[in-house]
Amino acid sequence: MSVWFNSLLFLFLLGLTTSGDGKISTLGEEPDWSELDVFQNSCTRAQFLGKLKKIYSPREKWWAPWIQVKKQEARIRKKANSEDWYILKFFEEIKQDEINTFGQGKKKSIRKIALDPGHIGGIYSEMEGRHFCIEGGPVVKEGGLSLRVARRIKELLVKKGLEVFLVREKEEPVTEKRPADFDSLAKDWLKGLNLDGIPEEEIKKLLTKRKEILFYRVSEIRARARLINEEIRPDLVICLHLNAAPWKNPDQIELVERNDYHLLVNGCYMGGELAFDDQRFELLFRLLNGWDETERVLAEDLSRSFKKKSGLPAFRYHGPNAVKVGSVPGVWGRNLLANRIYRCPVVFLEPYVANSQQMYNRIQMGDYRGHRLIGDRKLLSLVEEYAQAVVGGLHIQIQQAE
Repeated sequence: MSVWFNSLLFLFLLGLTTSGDGKISTLGEEPDWSELDVFQNSCTRAQFLGKLKKIYSPREKWWAPWIQVKKQEARIRKKANSEDWYILKFFEEIKQDEINTFGQGKKKSIRKIALDPGHIGGIYSEMEGRHFCIEGGPVVKEGGLSLRVARRIKELLVKKGLEVFLVREKEEPVTEKRPADFDSLAKDWLKGLNLDGIPEEEIKKLLTKRKEILFYRVSEIRARARLINEEIRPDLVICLHLNAAPWKNPDQIELVERNDYHLLVNGCYMGGELAFDDQRFELLFRLLNGWDETERVLAEDLSRSFKKKSGLPAFRYHGPNAVKVGSVPGVWGRNLLANRIYRCPVVFLEPYVANSQQMYNRIQMGDYRGHRLIGDRKLLSLVEEYAQAVVGGLHIQIQQAE
């Protein structure tokens, strides 16, 4: 998932990987390990280890300090720097025809969908770094675009008989917090940094950015999680985003040529992430619920639909922070705050490169019905094409609803 402004990348990483005691993620809570008790004797050693290595943490050196896989049980360290372990008993015997059924019993038909329009937009778009314009032209705001897409998808899916909720319905935050509410927390964070030689003005900017990130990147996602987990309780969350590529020269904004799509499911917990008690717990909670298979199937269907509708190539990751999931191009596993703490299957959509020449021109054309000639092709509006690609990817769920 590329950033819209390179200058925010470093601060973004700081905002997600530091906490007061190094054991709980920023604004996170101590996990209740007893929530895993219901999964005792629910999977074999081979099933557990297979999912761990293939999807959730593909490098053994990442998880080995925290998870010990024995013959009859897995031992998960409950707290960093302690010998307090959660013991998960494996199902000892399993018939050959039951080998691949782990998690199948927890599946249910998907009839209730939450659409999560990415970011906030509106007056917050520039703060979020999801905001750009070219040579004084109209401003592109991802938060506004994703909300328009969500509204259109909801309109189409409701007509097909599905129950659909928007996690946010306007360009305003879900969280009641604002940057000023994190002043004390941000100042405590600054105390842990080596700021020798850094001008006072730069330190003030760093403090401001830290408070903003705690607001829109952390508090906002956690507020959405509470809404999803406690009130909406959907069968599926679809997170709607538009991708963007790094600017060739941040000081001279120029549209890029690249344009592609990809989709994300939960996975690829890296070593530094598993050092947090809550993230270890959340990995186990998702693995044992068996949501990975639902996510993969849905993401693959959606990937095929985006390929058919957009004609774009699928994006490929080359770094260690993503793992290829399944055989369909464009589907990857990443450990993101939203797809980790939303307690149901989650698929993240990252189609199009908004700061590409092709997409910028389409965005400027706005919403319209039918097709328009763009270059040598007749195309739907960006919002309509995005929405129809999502609906096309949910064809099985629509058939079940009808």
